Amino acid sequence: MSKSPYQAYGVSSKLGLSGRALEAQAFTMSAQKLQEAHDNADNRALVMKALRYNNRLWTVVQTELTDPNSTVPEDVKAGMLSLSLFVDERTREAIASPDAGLLDALIEINRNMALAQLSNKK
Repeated sequence: MSKSPYQAYGVSSKLGLSGRALEAQAFTMSAQKLQEAHDNADNRALVMKALRYNNRLWTVVQTELTDPNSTVPEDVKAGMLSLSLFVDERTREAIASPDAGLLDALIEINRNMALAQLSNKK
């Protein structure tokens, strides 16, 4: 694959980012969108937009992890896929309910993913 899925997802490579820094930026952007939605929970259109953005990001993660050529260690892959299933379920709950508190876990997960990517730069 010549183009990172995170670039295809919409994180600008014009920032000079690649690899883990690009992934960290994608998770940071998603966390920011979800935080804005949380802070403006009465704006369902904004909440739905943030949830769709996050869902697309995690779909990219799932696609990368299930790629037969993935070099991610099996134990890490299993944990990440389990986490992605939680993200999917929480997203469905947040779509069905106007409870802004449902976004808290998604925000924290994305922030932690961004930090993990930055701390594991190659």
